[in-house]
Amino acid sequence: MNNFRYIPASNEEIKKIYKFIGIKDKKELFYKIIGDIPLIEEKEFDFMPAQMDELSLYKYFSDINDKLRGSGSIPVFAGGGIYDHYVPSAVDAIMSRAEFYTPYTPYQPEVSQGTLMALFEFQSMLASILAMDVVNASMYDGAESLAEAVLMSLRIYRQNCQTDSDIGNNKKIKIFVSKSINSTYIEVVKTFIKDLDIVIEFIDIDSEKGCTDAANLTEKLQENKNVCAFIVQQPNYFGIIEDLEIIEKIVHSEKYYSSSKPQLIVCSSEPFSFGTIAPPGFYNADIFAGEGNSFGNYMNFGGPLLGLFAAKKEFIRQMPGRITGKSKDSKKKDAYLFILATREQHIRRQAATSNICTNNSLNALRAAVYLSLCSKEGFKEISLLNLKLSHILCEKLIDTGLFSLKYSGNFYNEFILEINNKKINQKMNVSVFIDEMMKKGILAGISLEDGGNEVLIAVTEKIGIKDIDNYVKHSIEILS
Repeated sequence: MNNFRYIPASNEEIKKIYKFIGIKDKKELFYKIIGDIPLIEEKEFDFMPAQMDELSLYKYFSDINDKLRGSGSIPVFAGGGIYDHYVPSAVDAIMSRAEFYTPYTPYQPEVSQGTLMALFEFQSMLASILAMDVVNASMYDGAESLAEAVLMSLRIYRQNCQTDSDIGNNKKIKIFVSKSINSTYIEVVKTFIKDLDIVIEFIDIDSEKGCTDAANLTEKLQENKNVCAFIVQQPNYFGIIEDLEIIEKIVHSEKYYSSSKPQLIVCSSEPFSFGTIAPPGFYNADIFAGEGNSFGNYMNFGGPLLGLFAAKKEFIRQMPGRITGKSKDSKKKDAYLFILATREQHIRRQAATSNICTNNSLNALRAAVYLSLCSKEGFKEISLLNLKLSHILCEKLIDTGLFSLKYSGNFYNEFILEINNKKINQKMNVSVFIDEMMKKGILAGISLEDGGNEVLIAVTEKIGIKDIDNYVKHSIEILS
């Protein structure tokens, strides 16, 4: 973490420090540390505006730093589930405090009022973003959250079935999964259910739009009665925005179930999208399972991550994890407590709805701090900026004639391009293209298939127009 970027000191304090260590000015100070290097001249600041937001200010000084050092940070255009968002300095500064930095599940919640209050705020903000009734205090990561959502849907389904005959003669319960979901999430789900009597069946995607094929979903539901859930990702792995309005009507239609209807499970790895598009609760989703790493957490080479979990209030007793609530103490003051701990580790473990032992409190607290700094308006602005920048890059790359868009469906901040250049059939493929772009100082995206010509590209607010222009420029150099 880049803690303590700013250490304030007045001019008088600086003079005292210089006098104490026996130097005249900052030039002499840096010379004693790392030798003779060119320092930032005052004229560099002549054209700076009176006010700059933190990200712009950070980029400005980073550019100067790059010129001095001859190297800088690499713009990241790779997504696929983890995204390179900017983390304000205040998040690291607040989270470096000992009372936040060392959280664990409070086994005596009454003495952890600060932690519980922060988790309550985390739940409240996520409930607002997702438009869902209930949010728990976090899970391990997005994939594990989805697996827990599947188990929860199975419990609800069995509970609603009056007799074994309602399930069918073969007693096989099915889960329908859209092929547009992150494949690593599905592998985790398979691990969780491998010893259960459950069958996963995949729903095709529309080869033109890149979203779930509604006709195929309808057909499969007509043919199968023992379906406990349908899982869809929003936006999906390809960045395409799914039509949840149509999907919800199909899944919840009384035509396709008898005693128990399937649950609509919506997952997401980029919840920033819900600042621009309608959230899952708006479309009557039963359960939400997602990844919250984008909220104030770093990529960290793939972890630790932050699992998000939400559901309708009627399913609260089937939810995994812990839920923090707000009440009043004997003196009528606000008091925070765990109102639900489904592992029941203090009493009956065998009665637990989940075996999750703790939660990612540190990551959840970081998310709470980050979202409180964003505000509702800021959250929407960042979300919209991600959308706009991705479309700008996509259009510029297509205009080169070297790329074509894989799917025609509306996308959020991620999209798939196919390389049209003839080199793709000879020495060049997407993996080689990504390697060549890396030599230019750009992480260009994710190769979807070894030796293929499709690249998955993501854009966040950390990408500027200069980064976009450089991506286009170097793409032309490599592929022309």
